[in-house]
Amino acid sequence: MRFLLTPRWLAGLALAVAFALVCVSLGLWQWDRRTARHAANMLITENYGQPAVDPASLLPPSGELLPTADEWRPVEATGRYLPEGTVLLRQRPLDGTNGFHVLVPLLLDGSTTTGDGTTGDGPGRALLVDRGFLPSGDDAGAVDVPPPPGGEVTTVVHLRPAEEPYGQAPAGQTRTIDPAGLAGRAPTSGALDAAGAQLVGGAYGVLAEEVPAASPAPQLLPAPPVDEGPHLSYAFQWWVFAAGGFVGYGVVARRHAADLRAEAAGPGAGTGDGPDPDERPGPRDGADPARRRRAPRRPSAEEEEDALVDAAERDELVRGAGERSALEDGAAGRR
Repeated sequence: MRFLLTPRWLAGLALAVAFALVCVSLGLWQWDRRTARHAANMLITENYGQPAVDPASLLPPSGELLPTADEWRPVEATGRYLPEGTVLLRQRPLDGTNGFHVLVPLLLDGSTTTGDGTTGDGPGRALLVDRGFLPSGDDAGAVDVPPPPGGEVTTVVHLRPAEEPYGQAPAGQTRTIDPAGLAGRAPTSGALDAAGAQLVGGAYGVLAEEVPAASPAPQLLPAPPVDEGPHLSYAFQWWVFAAGGFVGYGVVARRHAADLRAEAAGPGAGTGDGPDPDERPGPRDGADPARRRRAPRRPSAEEEEDALVDAAERDELVRGAGERSALEDGAAGRR
């Protein structure tokens, strides 16, 4: 196995180690995603079905994000919609269908209700509400948005933290639910100014119920799934790949060692994986020399035939010599 110390095989080992490190890192990344998904599922399970509370107890102050512990908590918000501030959230398919989410500000009770900017019990606050899904159809730029119910409405919404702003979108549309950014853009900014209200910047609500209900209305969004996805199986697959790199390296090295032994044994030797002839026990290893003696080889048929012919010729020579000797003896007697 000294060939493993050559530059070629050391480079192969380094490649197997690098491959294993990459696979282990990808496995840990999938494991972290599974852990984060599990924590999110636990939060959904704990918060989604709780009784609805007053939004004032959960809405974050201006400039702050909704705490993670309050995500998916339901609140019962009463007020009136500001349909002039409606914005479409693009590129959010539902069940494989392309479409939009309809985002409408909800002016909460106790806020400014007159169009001339006069205030009521305090500074006006509005909560951005995701009223549901509208399919885009063949023409993504032409969507018929049903209006929300007019007048006072009581809603139950699940709170979500504001999303990070991302990219550009056509007028009246957005790529992310970023209430703070939408509050400074038309048409939402104009509707808020007319109502004398300030949009909650760190949270928005996903509509679950509204009374009175509008008809037609966007499709309410389903409850979030609580499955953990394929991350755990992906993690184990990457770790199996990491071990597979070393297994493959070992298999190639073993075959190469077998080839070297076959070359060293000569052309007539096999290429099996049996013990090296040089490593077989000998007299110096304490083995009985008598056990190493080879059994006498049985002659072949050709060798047996040759032996018979040679024996017959020897017999013929012996008989001929005997006859000549007898003749010579007879002749000597007659003389």
